[in-house]
Amino acid sequence: MIKIQKRQLFKIGIPSLLVLILLHAASFVFLFKNSFIFIFWTYTLVLSISFFIYQNNRKAIGLLEIKKQDLLEKINLFEETIKKEKAIIISLDKKNSRYALLKQTLDKFNHSLILEHAGRNIAEETFGLFDGYGSTLIYLLNQENNNLDILSTRKINPQLIIKEKHGDLFDEWALKHSRALLIEDTNKDFRFDPERIKKEISRHVGSIIISPLMTPNRFLGLLRIESQQPARFSSDDLRFLSTVANLASISLDNSLLYEHTEELAIRDGLTGLYLRRFLNERGKEEVKYAFNQNSDLSILMIDIDHFKNYNDKFGHRSGDIVLMHIADLLKGIFHGQDYVVSRFGGEEFVVLLPKTKKTKAVKLAENLRKGIQDGFIILRRSPVKITVSIGVATYPVDTDSWLDLIRQSDTAMYRAKQEGRNKVCSL
Repeated sequence: MIKIQKRQLFKIGIPSLLVLILLHAASFVFLFKNSFIFIFWTYTLVLSISFFIYQNNRKAIGLLEIKKQDLLEKINLFEETIKKEKAIIISLDKKNSRYALLKQTLDKFNHSLILEHAGRNIAEETFGLFDGYGSTLIYLLNQENNNLDILSTRKINPQLIIKEKHGDLFDEWALKHSRALLIEDTNKDFRFDPERIKKEISRHVGSIIISPLMTPNRFLGLLRIESQQPARFSSDDLRFLSTVANLASISLDNSLLYEHTEELAIRDGLTGLYLRRFLNERGKEEVKYAFNQNSDLSILMIDIDHFKNYNDKFGHRSGDIVLMHIADLLKGIFHGQDYVVSRFGGEEFVVLLPKTKKTKAVKLAENLRKGIQDGFIILRRSPVKITVSIGVATYPVDTDSWLDLIRQSDTAMYRAKQEGRNKVCSL
């Protein structure tokens, strides 16, 4: 810049000096000779030199303007480069911070082997890793029906209701393709129809990232983060979520294996129902809950009538078929509302009915008895009728403890047998 200015000043300075000399000379001549021709000649010469200087100055200014624009362009490029470099530095800092938290996060993922607890921990920690600006959802794949079931959520708005308990069209896509999904704007993604989105999703979703939860042996489910704002997630976010999902998959797989092991320990191998040990533990908890909530707790004690006759007449395997038939009926009827169905003894079953008054329990027992009586099973190619005797007892109407509740229902069941079997009795 300095060299350019010196060169331009040199070009301007010499002609200017000549003009001054000529002007002084012209003035001198004019004073002493006063010649019109000489004055005209001098004036013309001065104009010519001035025009020449003007042209040179104009060219110099033009060159300076070009140089100025070139420098401004370089400055703008340099500033843009600095902005990009700063953005990269910020992004790297964010990545470093996130990955620095992964070890601590992994420890929290594995804090509990209880599936519900593990799911809650994963949702909470993932929510924090992504700065808590969206909702985190965890879906597990139901191996029996191949549907997604929601395991845990962590929402930025606690009042937000997620009605899609089995996932939506975005989750279906990720499940079908078994791959990660990034949607920057749900209204502009060519893979999904905006009208279908509005129709099928009850809440507003602007952008989404989803990563599969997988082990080398099986597909476990999906880890999803969503935001109401579009363009909230980037490819870097999706890659980081995939890393988190890999760690979460290990934790969830361990929890599922632990749960399966626990199920084997507390369930009957023949019928798949809970064993007596689990029933007693759960029953004590339900009595405490009923006491604290001032609610009722009823149980049904069920015994198969003349069970020995099935073994004697059709063989031991036939007795197992009868037990499995009754167990399947019980599981089909009492599958919700926190009901617990247990195999209590050889041919005895117990159904735990929280928050159930005696009148309703008796009605449920009568419907069960009639349903079993009206049906039949095939043993050795012959239709065989089955009947049961049922005893009903209720806390706190009949007793104030779990063990006594069992005894009272057992007493009621034996009374039903004494009164002719295929009957429901209560105290």
